[in-house]
Amino acid sequence: MINEFLTIAAAFDWISPMLAFIQDYRHGQVSDFGIPASSGWSRRNIKRLLKKHGVPVWGVMLNFRGDTLMFTVPYHQAQAVSDLLLRQGVSILHAPAEVTASPPQPSGSIWP
Repeated sequence: MINEFLTIAAAFDWISPMLAFIQDYRHGQVSDFGIPASSGWSRRNIKRLLKKHGVPVWGVMLNFRGDTLMFTVPYHQAQAVSDLLLRQGVSILHAPAEVTASPPQPSGSIWP
């Protein structure tokens, strides 16, 4: 009951997304990540982990359903963030295309 109320109340939070939008504009090109909210990693833990490794993070919030924790980092640090999360055992639900892209095939490969 209380979780449903909090989920509905969060839908009316316009300040957090507005601040995230301003920070996106300020940082230029950015990358967004999403991890399971039930992964055991809180907003505070994700912020602390990334800041400890010199990565600015903002826009840390739950999606509307409350099952995904989303956050934004600078574009040029996306691969480092992905590697760091995987080393910590955090499963990544959503990652930027530059991180999830498959490595290039060697020349002469049968793959297109």
